[in-house]
Amino acid sequence: MPPEANTDEAPVHDEAARATVVEAVAQLLDVEEDTLAADTPLQAVEGWDSVNQLRILVYLERELGAPLDYDRFTVAETIGDLVSLVADTQAAGARA
Repeated sequence: MPPEANTDEAPVHDEAARATVVEAVAQLLDVEEDTLAADTPLQAVEGWDSVNQLRILVYLERELGAPLDYDRFTVAETIGDLVSLVADTQAAGARA
């Protein structure tokens, strides 16, 4: 019988990723964390522009200790898209 998958692992990564993304965006753009839901469009976040987008990329990569997929990062449209990208990066790091 194959070992069962740890179903608790994905939500833990997602929650850690959500916290990391929300903290980064809130801190760097000086917005309240509670205004940043998964479906919040990045373009709707006050202060979101190309310069701050790169600041957030660098911040997240430093926090994770790993590079993010730049193509996925640049096409992200919502906070949830960034959370998914960070969660995938964290999961890949855990497997390495």
